[in-house]
Amino acid sequence: MPTDATATESVTHGLKLPKKIAFYLKDESLFNDASGIILLNMAVDWYLHQELRIGQALGNFLYSAGGGIFLGALVATLLVFLRQESFRYKYHLSAGGAMPVDVIFFLTPLIIYFLAEEIHVSGIIAVVAAGLILNVESERSRLTNAFIFYNSNQLSQLLIDILNGIVFLLLGIIIVRSMREDIFNQQTIDAILIGIILYLANLLISYFYYRFSPSIKGKTSNKEALIFSLDGIHGAVTFALAYTLYDLRINVADFHLILVSEITLILLSMIVPTIVFHMILDKDIPDFDQRKEVDRVRVAMIEYAMDQMKKIYLPKKIRKQLEFDLRAQMNQTSIVDFAREIKYTIKQKELPDDQKEFRAEVYRYAFRQERDYLGKIAQQERKYRRGFLALYRQILMSEVVFLDDEND
Repeated sequence: MPTDATATESVTHGLKLPKKIAFYLKDESLFNDASGIILLNMAVDWYLHQELRIGQALGNFLYSAGGGIFLGALVATLLVFLRQESFRYKYHLSAGGAMPVDVIFFLTPLIIYFLAEEIHVSGIIAVVAAGLILNVESERSRLTNAFIFYNSNQLSQLLIDILNGIVFLLLGIIIVRSMREDIFNQQTIDAILIGIILYLANLLISYFYYRFSPSIKGKTSNKEALIFSLDGIHGAVTFALAYTLYDLRINVADFHLILVSEITLILLSMIVPTIVFHMILDKDIPDFDQRKEVDRVRVAMIEYAMDQMKKIYLPKKIRKQLEFDLRAQMNQTSIVDFAREIKYTIKQKELPDDQKEFRAEVYRYAFRQERDYLGKIAQQERKYRRGFLALYRQILMSEVVFLDDEND
């Protein structure tokens, strides 16, 4: 039953999860997906043939896992070579825009997965192996083309959020349908009990693994083992695995039993740690306190930048635009102010190109003052580092806007 890293983050949000446990959980969630699919295939083979063929199952496992690793590594290596060559070629794809590279990035896991399934090796292991190689490549080439690296990261995060949302939406629909009178019967109750037993068994196995396994470095405590076992949240992959059985030769009653037990497991793995973690984990700085402090620093930062800009000469029109935009950064403009600014802008003639370039330089100088101020404050108040980093990114994005404006 694979661990879902995204669901884990949602359960521990606002709490301080020990870094050691978070490290091992990420490793576990990475390889659990692959091992879960292979073990499921072995169980389905046993179910369909009514016998456990250990030798054949072991051979299939080695072929599926080994073939998946080889294929994923091979395709990923070829893609890394082609992408690195394209970055260094005078007319590379990313010179004018990132769209072709983004498309390749999006299609890579799909191509690898379906290619692996065509030759009957593990598609998920192939994708995991490819992901490890591509991750190393991105770590060492993020500055080769920062624009593409940023876009790819944003695209992948968007896709993760969308797909996870779809999965849990389907989960909710199935739960509601399962509560209907014609479905909620003794078999459903048995399936729920099986799900509870599976959850408890999973807790015990995870607990003893973390407590006594030689692969866990350093001393381990009972509290750490409890946190590790509870933090094995099951989500999208577990649900998707259960649904893959729909197309196999499994009768409806057994499929219903499997689906309801897996849903019970998923819900327990999310509800129980949500309750227990708030009792045993230290609380992180609440989002409200983060926002309050960030808002205070934002105002002070922009006021500092405005004071610095008063020390230099600026044409009246550019100074007026700058002051309005900086006040807008602080959310200190009203609809009336905005309408007045629009009216003023319409009446003014468009700036010539040289003044547009000068205006962009002025804005970038103002943003640089903001960044300098924020850097000093961030050194003094490190507990708000997460909020300050978000504010720092906003300033950088503002600079990018004016870089694009200058290029238009």
